[in-house]
Amino acid sequence: MAKPRSLPMRFHLSFFLTLISATGALAAEPPAGHSAHGEAFNEGPRQAAVLMGGTGEVHFPSSTKSGEAQAFFEQGVGQLHGFWYFEAERSFRQAATLDPDCAMFYWGMAMANVNNKDRAKSFLAKAVERKDKATDREKLWIKTLENYYQEDKRDDKQRELDFIRDLEEIVQSDPTYTEAKAFLAWKIWHAKSKAPISSPMAVNALLDQVFEASPNHPAHHYRIHLWDGFKPSQALKSAAVLGQSAPSIAHMWHMPGHIFSKLKRYDDAAWQQEASTRVDHAYMMKNLILPDQIHNYAHNEEWLVRTFNELGRASDAAALAKSLIANPRHPKINTLDKGSSSASYGRTRLIETLIQWERWSQLEELCRCDSPWVPKAVQEGHEALRLRGLGLAQFHLDRGEALDTTIAELKQFQLELKQKKIEDAKDEAKPKAEKPKEATSPAAKAKGKGKGKGKADAGKTNEAKPKASDSDKALAELQILAALIHDDVDAAKEQLLPLKDEIPADRLARYWLAVEDPQKAIETANKINQNFVGLATKASILALAGKPDEARKTIDQVRKVSFAADPTLPVAARLDALVESLDVKNGWRGKAPIRKDSGVRPELDTLGPIHWSPPMAPKWMALDLDLNAVNAATLQKKPTLLIFYLGQSCTHCMEQMEAVLKRSKDFEKAGLQLVGVTPEPPSLAKRILDKHDVPFPIYCDPSLDMFRAFRAHDDFEQLLLHCVALIDSKNQIRWIDISYDPFMDLDFLIKESQRLLRLE
Repeated sequence: MAKPRSLPMRFHLSFFLTLISATGALAAEPPAGHSAHGEAFNEGPRQAAVLMGGTGEVHFPSSTKSGEAQAFFEQGVGQLHGFWYFEAERSFRQAATLDPDCAMFYWGMAMANVNNKDRAKSFLAKAVERKDKATDREKLWIKTLENYYQEDKRDDKQRELDFIRDLEEIVQSDPTYTEAKAFLAWKIWHAKSKAPISSPMAVNALLDQVFEASPNHPAHHYRIHLWDGFKPSQALKSAAVLGQSAPSIAHMWHMPGHIFSKLKRYDDAAWQQEASTRVDHAYMMKNLILPDQIHNYAHNEEWLVRTFNELGRASDAAALAKSLIANPRHPKINTLDKGSSSASYGRTRLIETLIQWERWSQLEELCRCDSPWVPKAVQEGHEALRLRGLGLAQFHLDRGEALDTTIAELKQFQLELKQKKIEDAKDEAKPKAEKPKEATSPAAKAKGKGKGKGKADAGKTNEAKPKASDSDKALAELQILAALIHDDVDAAKEQLLPLKDEIPADRLARYWLAVEDPQKAIETANKINQNFVGLATKASILALAGKPDEARKTIDQVRKVSFAADPTLPVAARLDALVESLDVKNGWRGKAPIRKDSGVRPELDTLGPIHWSPPMAPKWMALDLDLNAVNAATLQKKPTLLIFYLGQSCTHCMEQMEAVLKRSKDFEKAGLQLVGVTPEPPSLAKRILDKHDVPFPIYCDPSLDMFRAFRAHDDFEQLLLHCVALIDSKNQIRWIDISYDPFMDLDFLIKESQRLLRLE
């Protein structure tokens, strides 16, 4: 990856002056760390882009006279095609810094915020301001977004169709314009939820034209999305080349995994998803990016865990799930409350993996209340799964009393949930004094009449059985296990009878065998997933239920999907015994398939590490208040929170420092030393001691080298940013927050620091 470029100050000044020229001088200076160009510029990337290469074969001329700006613009377009919106915006910002008058660079920023309407409109406004300097073709590109975001009475479907028509106009203006065709194909797919695709083959034909002109164009991404949902084989050729077409973009390695998974080619899917993982990790560790800041990262990881499990790669699956749990958390992007985050996915996939592969001792250890990996949670789904996993482990380890205790804990948890719902309902029912009661409009009354119950329905209630909650399902299974462990087979059978989908089929079939109902066991076994573990379990159940011939046929199926399975698993030991008892000559393990249509692939190790690990802190030097030189060695190998504040004139910074000072003993109890870092020289910085008793050192960085090293710096506007970084005893950055506002959630900071350090 290329080294970040040092930008001449004239570019930054020009960028600033151009942006504010339309509105004149700013009415008031924004708070420290905030952009002078408006709120849209506060979010997103604030550090310089680099020409990284590997972002796609793109040719998209613009009116800029700067060759370097054009290179960044085309890099951004390639990143748009890969849905790498964060880096695309960075590339477009870099281009605009080099040439602030080119309208298309702001069009690019708007396109990089296709999922954020307000920010997109703010960037679009900057493009519109520069339309008089744009070419006719560029004006057409800008018009597509002007029309799309125009406030009018169109419904969503018409708005999407108009966007498509505007892109078609660009294609019609020059039928050889490959990029216009690529974006048209993207938009037709992107709009499908509002304006359904009437002919996928027509879009496919459009993409054929793109690839005829540019065989390695990153629009292979769109062909995969086009066919992923219902005919994945149509995108197989694109799946074989997409990652190679844009190797720096992790998502482009990930997407072929969709196609291979749908085709049940799990070995190919795992390769693609692992390539994506490695590219993401290399990028984020180099650039001090937290994992969940990356679009689609956690989804790719959790899917790879599931794919490893499909293949029987149990150890790889568990290790990756634990890696997700160990990732740094952040209240905005990665907590247990956020369902598509590392924290949530990692916890769920780890427990599921250990249950599936019968790692009972490990599961029992990790699901303890005081475990740093799977501690007690307040969310129903997470806590129900923890207790379910713990109970399963206790049953299989023959710990009857412990299982009874876990059931009691689960029941208590349900009572607490019920009580909380009652209290929440009471709070919701309380009248809101600040809101006057609104009269019901005639339209609302009419609507109510239309939906109200008729006389024949008066007094009737919905008698449908409520859907079982996660905790209900967990309790149902654990109570069956308790009956079995206490040798009450009749009670276990009675509790099994009303169940439908509360328990996965592979475990449910075993329970039917345990209560001596082989017919139910066979019926249930036929519903088990047709992957390695599912087929292996089915073969065992059929044999135990007195169906040896069917068991042999199932082993034939196992042989086709077992080539990657870990031979040390309990299920493998059962298969070994089963093969011997049934006199199966060819065993159960098959050979890996030979693929000729998966593409030319690089060695995975060349792409990056399989697991994220904390990057080493950059080298730095500063001064203490007594003018002594300090560096990383000064921290004495003790976990340290570096708090970068922008000086005593920054009101928000002083609010943060005062909050930290009040909690300094809490940080100390947590085993954390604090260090303040300021751009002020020692003579000015020490004035803070006149107002506050500061029990931790203050380091001064008037050269700004330390701020830049930790990326607490806006390279586009030459501004300092707020930053908090957790440095562990090995000088690794375990957690970092860089923002236009200081990080103020100190409770989270203390708890997360303790959690991360406990996982060392």
